[in-house]
Amino acid sequence: MSDPDWPAVARKLAVRFAARAATHDREGSFPFENFDDLREAGFMKLTVPRSQGGFEAPIATYLRVQEELARGDGSTALAFMMHTKLFGQQRDGPSYPERWFDEFCRGAVERGWLCNTVATEEGLGSPAGGGLPETVAVEVEGGWLVEGRKTFTTMAPLLRYFIVLTRIENAGGPPDVANFVVYRDDPGVRIVETWDSLGMRATGSHDLVMEGCRLSVDRLVTRRAAGSADLRGAAGMAWFALGVAATTIGVAQAARDYAVAYARERTPTNGRTIKEYPGVRTRIARIELLLQRSRALVYDAAAAWEGRDQPGAPATPPPIDRIAVAKIDTLNNCIEAVDLAMRVVGGVSLQKSRPIERYYRDVRAGLHNPPLEDRALEMLARTALDEPPEPPKGVE
Repeated sequence: MSDPDWPAVARKLAVRFAARAATHDREGSFPFENFDDLREAGFMKLTVPRSQGGFEAPIATYLRVQEELARGDGSTALAFMMHTKLFGQQRDGPSYPERWFDEFCRGAVERGWLCNTVATEEGLGSPAGGGLPETVAVEVEGGWLVEGRKTFTTMAPLLRYFIVLTRIENAGGPPDVANFVVYRDDPGVRIVETWDSLGMRATGSHDLVMEGCRLSVDRLVTRRAAGSADLRGAAGMAWFALGVAATTIGVAQAARDYAVAYARERTPTNGRTIKEYPGVRTRIARIELLLQRSRALVYDAAAAWEGRDQPGAPATPPPIDRIAVAKIDTLNNCIEAVDLAMRVVGGVSLQKSRPIERYYRDVRAGLHNPPLEDRALEMLARTALDEPPEPPKGVE
């Protein structure tokens, strides 16, 4: 039996998500019912390897799914991406012990359980910047004691597995950074509902607090010297950055669809629909250009990543640079596209009763996901002017 047409299934689910999106956006509530729908449709195992019972969707399929889901609800798509990208990253850049990856896969396949990396802190910001986490793991008899607080814990209301970034001090030497698996029901673990944001309001990205959290020895899944390369290598950036870009395209496509429908229907007292106005036509054409350009960049980067080890693969620009270009240019393109869509719709686009106001806020969220624009531009400049590119020190 062939695999489902995942983008088509996602497109159908997006219709349901769109009907619920305004309520969750207004309330800042988590869309549990959307994740029930995703689980029932089999999406929790979309990128899980076939050897582990999943569908092992290639990166291009994953990106198309992200686009379709985001047309219905950007929050649901962005949150769900944090689960699916993890399996793609591990397929292409293994870093977790086999025992733990087996458990993550089995949980996703058999129970529909969700997992996400939990790295960001108030003081640290993005670990991609090379900073040290304030969350500390101390070795104690029988295991580890973890203390700290994490922000932007996306899907916090529903996660089974929290893969938490910590600092481990070394006597007389520089510290290490390490990841531990934390369960939501571990003693000393609690979720503080802090998420109240401008955009992507329904991602459930609350704070994770660990106070006196004792973990067994086997919960340590990765450990490396502070400042050294991320163990996932470029795979971490590929699946994360392109997933954010595809999600952003989906949000911008929803804004485009709304503006086009509005232009076709809106008829002022002169009896002509506004689609006949030259300014409207120019703006819609510009939106089409921006979205097509973004898709070309994203799927070119995905193809370059998939073919990176194939004989005859182009050496320049390297896939990681294409990924950086695609992410940065797509974010800027999509923000411009939604701005233009707002201008087509006019003053009523500011009304909370219209979804385009939500798209205007949601489309900006990806600016703050790595690689940030300044770091991406420096990476491109480094490739062109200075030294061989260095692997990412952190991803998210």
